[in-house]
Amino acid sequence: MKKSIFKRLFITYGITLAVGFGILALMLLKLFDQYFIENKKALLLEHGRKITKEVAVGVYLGNLDQARLKSDLHILDQFLDARIWIVNQEGVIFGVSDPEEEQLLGERIAEAKLLSLAKGSSIMERGNFDGKLQEPSLTVGYPIYVNERFKGCVLVHASLQEVQRTSREMFRLTMWVMFFSVLIAFIVLYIQIRRISRPLKEISEAAKTIAGGEFQKRLQINTQDEIEELGRSFNHMAESLEKIEENRRNLVANISHDLRSPMTSIRGFIEGILDGTIPAEKHGHYLGVVLEESKRLIKITNDLLELSNMQQGKTEVRKSTFELNEVIRRKLIAFEQRITEKHLDVSLVIHEEKTLVFSDQVLLERIISNLLDNAVKFSPQDGKLSIRTWEEEGRIFLEMMNTGTSIDSGELRRIWERFHKGDASRGEYRTGFGLGLAIVKEIVSKLEERIRVESGKDFVKFVFTVKKA
Repeated sequence: MKKSIFKRLFITYGITLAVGFGILALMLLKLFDQYFIENKKALLLEHGRKITKEVAVGVYLGNLDQARLKSDLHILDQFLDARIWIVNQEGVIFGVSDPEEEQLLGERIAEAKLLSLAKGSSIMERGNFDGKLQEPSLTVGYPIYVNERFKGCVLVHASLQEVQRTSREMFRLTMWVMFFSVLIAFIVLYIQIRRISRPLKEISEAAKTIAGGEFQKRLQINTQDEIEELGRSFNHMAESLEKIEENRRNLVANISHDLRSPMTSIRGFIEGILDGTIPAEKHGHYLGVVLEESKRLIKITNDLLELSNMQQGKTEVRKSTFELNEVIRRKLIAFEQRITEKHLDVSLVIHEEKTLVFSDQVLLERIISNLLDNAVKFSPQDGKLSIRTWEEEGRIFLEMMNTGTSIDSGELRRIWERFHKGDASRGEYRTGFGLGLAIVKEIVSKLEERIRVESGKDFVKFVFTVKKA
């Protein structure tokens, strides 16, 4: 059976708390018992010493009669809550503090205990003192010496039940405090685990929603901790997925449109040739149109494949040293026919006559070709095209600027997207930015260079860097 994280945490921490407080309770029970017994021992030892000096010695010296002894022992009995016996050197009990124990008068204590006391040692034991006491007691015995001669001893018996009763009362009070502490701890534990598990459950449910294709789902988590940060990261992921899904849909739509247009043209012209709609003398012209449309299809396909390979890391970068200015000149010559058709005014300003750079020549030529293609395509008739290079901090900057319709800031941010087009139309003469700039962006990233685009009144400018050799 599946368990929620709330149950797991609550059970785990609950058992930990219960075991921890249980061990603490057992330790406190033992400590209280030991503490009170030790205190009682110390008290009995102290007063046993005083009784020896003040009462028993007085009797043996003749300063205290039996009546006075009995009275004083009774007072000490009440004060100490302990039974006091006076024993002579033969081990005979001749004085007791409790009238109920007067039947013990004349009885002897164990020879072993008397011998130990006669040697000057005090005794301390637990039990019923060889059956003479009715309940387990703590017994302390002190020897009495007069003129360095053993004259007997004082025995003080404190009921262990009384000591333990006091200990248990304190323990019971402590247990009540611990019970309320555990109760408060469990309440706080419940609140804290609930505070952790509820957002996690929300994240889990949101993840299932997004997995179902609803990328608009967002979380509202306000815990001011790592879970809130996780929630923000989740929202950021959802936004990215939504954008990726939107791009995917746009990509499919754009690919479908850009492939459908030439394929429709090709089909229409071929059908016209086959069914005789297009006269024979025009077959050559329309077959030329079909050839151009097929070339366009091949270019789109190749660009898509190239971009996909770059994004998957399949394109290798082979850097070497070569002359940049010669590459620029060759590319301008390649576009000479298109430049001439539009009567563009071209200017080339180079940093120095010979500029050596360290990069991948093939990929760099692709960047220049795509930017030139884009510049010529969007330059108006009789427009201007300028190329300029300069050096900064060990890098060559190449700027390519063309006149034409400016691009607003919103379009500039999306200019690197696949199939993004600056104009909403899809006409033959407004083919948009397509794949060329997306490929440029990927190549620049692979070469570990930088590129930026600027647009002002009647101009668009691209600037990218190349490492100088």
